[in-house]
Amino acid sequence: MKHKITLLFIILITMLVGCKASSLSTEPAKLGQKTTLAEVAKVINTPGPIVFEKHLAAHWVINLSGLLNLDSPKAIEMGITDRDEAIEIYTYSLLHPDRGLYLVDSGVSAGFVNADIDDGVPFYIEMAMGMEQLRVKKTTQEILLAQGSTPLLPIDPEQNTNTIAGVFLTHIHLDHILGLLDLPASTAIYTGPKEAGTRSFGQVFTRATTDKLLSKFGKIREWQFAEGDIVDVFGDASVFAIHAPGHSAGSTAYLIRSTTGPQLILGDTSHTRWGWENGVEPGTFSSNQQQSAVSLTMLLDISAAHPSIKVHPGHQSL
Repeated sequence: MKHKITLLFIILITMLVGCKASSLSTEPAKLGQKTTLAEVAKVINTPGPIVFEKHLAAHWVINLSGLLNLDSPKAIEMGITDRDEAIEIYTYSLLHPDRGLYLVDSGVSAGFVNADIDDGVPFYIEMAMGMEQLRVKKTTQEILLAQGSTPLLPIDPEQNTNTIAGVFLTHIHLDHILGLLDLPASTAIYTGPKEAGTRSFGQVFTRATTDKLLSKFGKIREWQFAEGDIVDVFGDASVFAIHAPGHSAGSTAYLIRSTTGPQLILGDTSHTRWGWENGVEPGTFSSNQQQSAVSLTMLLDISAAHPSIKVHPGHQSL
């Protein structure tokens, strides 16, 4: 009886404090070197070498209170209340002339349209997340094929091909890693610091699925940020990783100098068009709303200082 009480106590404490987003091992990313916003400002308005493309992976519907802080003064003033909100899932392809093909976030795998392929998500998680309302437009497998890359095949370092080299995750919530099963195990996965260690109540239920989707890639590579620093991902001022914690501990935005101008991928620092345009941080889906608001203000300031930047919120387009 004593052992049963102890086990129940452990379970209750775990549910109260939450658990880590993932139990997988991490290591410092070898890719990238530290830079500053002042250095970024010198080059950001000059077109860069990255061939950038935004891909609509799926349409979805989810509750607005998770996406937007409905208790914010602006939301209250506008009379915004909770409702089902139409959103989208994206992935972004970055083709570097020397480093090859990378994705920002992973889209949606072929398993969500082909019942013969495992999508990696158990039915009870799909039910809890309302995935019956997920409408896939283009799988990650299809996106890679269109890029001239062959899904599920390893990188050939002897050839200059478009085979997928890595994925830069804005964070590891399930809706940003649903396409990972379409990628070869040799793909390098990058996140912000302490992302795998983010704790929340919901992750008591989702961690096993998160681990399953990430496990074949080996250790997660974490960007090495110092306070106020930005990572120059390739060391050539073409892609910058910007730490924007709050939605999760390691939430990361990506600023890209593309051939068509600068692109800012927010991740879920702002899920929605309205949230970005009105400076209102995400809602209950964030682990730290106050910190999320600080990060959103930081990215708004960068955008305001450089109006040529095209901004991409996490789940809607401007």
